[in-house]
This record gives sequence, structure tokens and C-alpha cells, in this order.
Amino acid sequence: MTHVDLSPLNALDGDFVVPGQPDYETVRHIWNGMFDKRPAVVIRCASPHDVGIGVALARDNGLPLAVRGGGHSAAGHSTVDDGVVLDLAPMHEVVLDVESGIVAVGGGATWGQVDAVTQRHGLAVPGGVYSKTGVGGLALAGGYGWIRNSYGFSCASLVGAELVTADSSVVRTDAEHHPDLLWALRGGGGNVGVVTQFLFEVHPVGPEVYFLFVFHDGRDGGIPRALGLFREFCSTAPNSVSALAFAGVVPDGMEGVAAEAFGRPFTAFGAVFLGDPSAGEEVLRPLHDFGVPLFDASGTTSYVQVQQMFDPDYPAGERHYWKSVQLEGLGDEAVALIADAAVQPASDLSTVDVWHLGGRTHEPIDGAMPVTSAAYLISPEANWRDADRDEENIGWVRGLVAALHPLSNGVRYLNFAGFQEEGDELMRSSLAPNYQRLAEVKARWDPQNLFRLNQNVPPAPA
Repeated sequence: MTHVDLSPLNALDGDFVVPGQPDYETVRHIWNGMFDKRPAVVIRCASPHDVGIGVALARDNGLPLAVRGGGHSAAGHSTVDDGVVLDLAPMHEVVLDVESGIVAVGGGATWGQVDAVTQRHGLAVPGGVYSKTGVGGLALAGGYGWIRNSYGFSCASLVGAELVTADSSVVRTDAEHHPDLLWALRGGGGNVGVVTQFLFEVHPVGPEVYFLFVFHDGRDGGIPRALGLFREFCSTAPNSVSALAFAGVVPDGMEGVAAEAFGRPFTAFGAVFLGDPSAGEEVLRPLHDFGVPLFDASGTTSYVQVQQMFDPDYPAGERHYWKSVQLEGLGDEAVALIADAAVQPASDLSTVDVWHLGGRTHEPIDGAMPVTSAAYLISPEANWRDADRDEENIGWVRGLVAALHPLSNGVRYLNFAGFQEEGDELMRSSLAPNYQRLAEVKARWDPQNLFRLNQNVPPAPA
């Protein structure tokens, strides 16, 4: 990037890193090891002012621009070759106003940093199921988590934001100020700007909850029978329960599991009950008592610990490819397809995940994310270590998604959408009927499509 004048970066409140500097090899990497890219500059933003400088640098020099919150984009959106990366991690302040019920969250914060503040008061924003996920990446594209049926997707709790737009302006949006921007941020991805602060409504949660987390033997038809039970349970489950089933084979060396179970098919149930933990134990007993557990970590625990449960399973540098479909129901044909894929994954770190959608997830959002009538999100999740097995693992995911597609409503969850390889077709089917309106908002705020390294919707033609 010798032809680009970097002198504007001398005005940063934070700092920047370019190739050749000692920490470049550290800061250029992101969580998904599939993406080994070399940005021309990584700007470690300490303020909206810094973000504006970085946006101008990319815009004025025709450079691609990537925005990194937590850096956990499975699709690799948070890095780029030969372009500008805005690393928002230094902007991670979380400030809770208990009286108003609003928490202000820096654009680079993770859900673990949010929970650490809100849970001191028994409050939470609907986040994900992994504490190191960035708030921005998850919330802007929807946000599935452990309390979704009680309080909806993450984006539904977004009530305001500060963002830097394509002309480097710092703009605040809420229901009364630039409401088109707030609408676009609720599920429309990062298409309209770089969010430097989120304002979320908080909800009463915990701090102690009942958490079901149990693995059952999947041999001899155990997976179809377990998913049948899950379907029956979810059909009458109260909105105080958000449940997830996942199936695969027990990975070698899994802690807490007898060695003879390694490589054995399993179905696991995970669920959070909001309310009296003893009542939750009874409500969730059918899933717990399905069989003799291979592994059982169920019990009353803190919501913070629930949010951290999967943290050890997703270390930085492993390889990931995740995709999804929505189903109106979990019929026998879908169950059979899921079970067949689960018992023969390309990696024993992979699973097929079945998210139950109920309660608040079916309520309309005043935002770009359309309301769904689907009862389940099916997400085959390929996780592996060996780069020589990329094709095999990606093919395993795509094969199941293709098999389930005729049974689905055509919608993909934008955070579980592979590498966005279907492009605009994916966005149209997943955002309908809101696609055109989002394209029009995009045209007003980013007519040149500077913010395109995301779940991108091009600006509508003038």
C-alpha cells in the first residue's frame, strides 16, 4: 500500500498496524482458521473519530473495508486482503442504566463483557450461546441465543445506536432520529454503517437459571427417537424455555465421557428455563430422562456460566463452515435426514443443531429481519482442524442443507449462511419481504456500497 498516504492515521486516538510490524501476525488473524488474509492496515479504533478516519481512508483510496467486532464471523467478514480492517475491540465499554432499563454497549464488546455488567443486576440482553462472540456481528444479523423464546432475537431488543456512515459522519439513531437506520440495523447486517455503540433494552434473567445439558446414546436408532421426543416436547413447551438439540458422534477425548463412548453417535439436549430453577428441572425432565446419560451437566447454575458453556469447544484457529435452513415442522423425513448426516460427519467435532423457535421469536420486529413462522432452525455445523479436509467438511454441510431445502421455507439465518456463496439470491430469500426497503435505505446512506464485506444488500438503483 505504498501508494496510499497513511498520514491521516497519525490523528488516531488509537493506533494501527501494518505488515512488517512485530504484532501484525497476531492482529491479522481472526477466529475462523479458514481465512488467512493479509490486510494492508489494521486500525485499532478507540473512538468514533478513529472509525471515521478509517472509513475515509478506505473510501478515498478505493480500498476494501472490513469491520471487526469480536472477529467471530464464521463467513470471514471481519478481515480482508490488501484492504482496511477496522478493529473495534478497544471500544468495548458497557454501561448499564438500571433505572431506564437500557445498556450502552461499545461496538467492539463481546457478549461476555455485556453479561458481566448486566448480570450484576439480574438483567440480560438476548445474546448468543458463546461468550466471546462480538455483539455487533450477532445482533446486526438477528441473534439466536439461550433466551430467544422468552425475549426474542438480539436485534429485537435494539432501541438505538451510534454509527459512522459512509461519508465518515457520526450519526445517532433511535425511534425518533433517523428511524430508517434503526430499522435497517435490526437484522439487516452491517450494510448502513459501522456501529460504534449499541443501545439495548435489558430483561430480567437469573442470575441463577436451570440449565439442561445432557448427552444421550445415539446407537440403535437413538437419534431419531431423541429428535421425536424433542419435537413432542417443543410442541407444548412454555416460552420460559429455549431449547436446542444437537447430534453427532462423541469426539475422541471428550472430557467427562467414558473412553468406550468415543466415536459413538449421540443426541444432546441443551435448554435454559427462566423462572424458579426447581420448576425448570421438572419442566425439562422429559429431555433429561430420555435415557442413561453419556454426559450430564444439568442443574441450577448462573446465566453467566451458561453463556460460557461452549467457550472451550471453539478455540481460535480451527476451521468452520456453518449453514442453515428453517422448517415449519420437524417431520419424520427431516428427522431421518438429520440422523443420517449426524452419524457420518466428516469430523467428529461437527454436529447437526436443531434450534426450537417459539414464543417471542414469532413476533414481528420493526426491522429488516422478517417475522418467521418456522418452528425450527436446522444448522449443520462443520468444525475441523486439517486444511486438507476442507472440501469434505464443506460438502457434508452442503449435502444436508440441499437435502432439507425442499422441506424448508427457503430462509437462511444470516449468521449461519455458509460463505454467502449464493450472494444476492440468499439475501432476497432470507430478507423477503423487507429486501427492497433495505436496499433503498442502503442507497440513501451508502450509495457506493462501501460497506459490502457483510451479509450484503447492494444499494437500490437511483
